[in-house]
Amino acid sequence: MQDALGSENALGARFGLSKEAANIAVEVFAASTQKLGIDGREIFRSFAKTGSFKAALGVSDQAIEGLYGRAHQQFSIGQYRRAEEIFRTLCALDRDRADFWLGLGICYRLRGEDTAAMAAFDRAAAVSPSSAIPHFHRLDTLIRSENWAEAEKACDLFEAKRDGSEPDDVNQSFAKYKTALDMRRSA
Repeated sequence: MQDALGSENALGARFGLSKEAANIAVEVFAASTQKLGIDGREIFRSFAKTGSFKAALGVSDQAIEGLYGRAHQQFSIGQYRRAEEIFRTLCALDRDRADFWLGLGICYRLRGEDTAAMAAFDRAAAVSPSSAIPHFHRLDTLIRSENWAEAEKACDLFEAKRDGSEPDDVNQSFAKYKTALDMRRSA
């Protein structure tokens, strides 16, 4: 089988796939998209070069922001599953936006999927290492699951990264969590 991505096999390298496995993925995607009149091989080539589905699919920033607004709208009316689907799509399109990962993590947390929520919050923290907000959401999840040792660490990270730009509701909730942790420590 000819290497569908060229000699460098960038897709395989990006995902840790063998050359053969990457070629199979390309062929399956190409066959699936052919029915829609889309050249799946070209999308994979573009993704391998850029690492971005957004760029590979030619999705505009305006479309991304529209989806983000729609996710917030669905969330605000209590349609958490729909919001989760949109946040998941946004994370796939642009893996380097912390707010997308935070939204996805909050949706997971609301469904009681704490492991998935923590993974999303960890990704948000990796994408935006100077932000305190992912650590607040980790703290919230850890306190709710009564994981006190990890909650202490998340509390310390939030405090260390605070810069005064955090929303009032986050600061108010944090103060309550900090008090609860302080009371546990002194008990």
